Amino acid sequence: MYLESAVFENFRNIDSFKFKFEKGINIFYGNNAQGKTNVLEGVYLFAGGKSFRHAKERDMICFEKENSRLSLSYITQERKNNMEIRLFRGLKKQMFKNGVKIPKASEFIGNFKSVLFFPDHLGIVKNEPSVRRGFIDGAISQISRPYLASLMEYGKILEQRNALLKNYMNCGASFDITFSIISEKLSVCSASITAMRAVYLERLSKIADVCLNDMTGSCENISFNYITSIGEGDAAELSDRESNEKKYIKVFSENAEKEKIMGVTLSGPHKDDFEIKLNGRSAKLFCSQGQQRSIALAMKLAEGEIAREQSGEIPVFLFDDVLSELDSERKKYILSSLTDRQVIITSCAESDFDNFIKGSDSAQKIYVENGSFSYR
Repeated sequence: MYLESAVFENFRNIDSFKFKFEKGINIFYGNNAQGKTNVLEGVYLFAGGKSFRHAKERDMICFEKENSRLSLSYITQERKNNMEIRLFRGLKKQMFKNGVKIPKASEFIGNFKSVLFFPDHLGIVKNEPSVRRGFIDGAISQISRPYLASLMEYGKILEQRNALLKNYMNCGASFDITFSIISEKLSVCSASITAMRAVYLERLSKIADVCLNDMTGSCENISFNYITSIGEGDAAELSDRESNEKKYIKVFSENAEKEKIMGVTLSGPHKDDFEIKLNGRSAKLFCSQGQQRSIALAMKLAEGEIAREQSGEIPVFLFDDVLSELDSERKKYILSSLTDRQVIITSCAESDFDNFIKGSDSAQKIYVENGSFSYR
């Protein structure tokens, strides 16, 4: 898979521009706050369905404009495809693929695949569990529609259950029956999400370990320990959905009284985490800043490899101003690992990648200044 072109209209500080991409390395460079990251944000909308900056749709529309349109053309093994997103200030966004309107985000996500690496991902080792959950949810959602559907359904049921708990004192005799039904539904979704996360994390751990080992000259190894509300376990145990469901029913029942007092669901996949171990020790406690960066990079390379295994398509890699801070050896390793795929990188300095793309006929540089772009 590779991105052939993209058209942005009234998006962020980009008035109107048609981008042409090379199959190899594409570098957007220029000073900060000029619009480099806006390009990656717009492209990632087609893969993840939302802004990786957590921006609301209306905030991505150019100032004093009422709507925005983005479209991209990409090539897969099967055909050329076109996708389009239309954003409106007061209306729900519209999504299209090959001219056909797509009513649901779950049907839109997963068509165009990308691996995103931006500065926030550098905290995946030491930041809060929500960062790690966000990483794994975004990665699996692009390659598994059933997972995305379960995740969205879980969110709806969780919201209903929390609303019921908050209104517990006013529900009377009907509470127990309604609460039991909702909890059972939540257990089914939870069992499915946990099973798919367990299988994915096991594969991610194996590939990321190889990447980190290669990157560090066989000096460092990583592994993951999946932590759930139904306990810790290996992929074989946690991939058993029927067993998971029984365990979740038990956990939800045991926590019910405390949840009535707190007015919120205290357990479930929305509380999951996974511990990252470096050379057998907790990476959160013992790894350096440089090791954090290396671990995050290894996980992103592994994410791309799993996407290729599952879909047969190599995703487009999007790197937002993160490679420029690497030493030359790590930068060389990363870029050499991406030689057979398309990469879109942002950087402040034009010369950051000269030694790595020199002589390449599939690399290009695009200078960015105040939402305007010029090919160099």
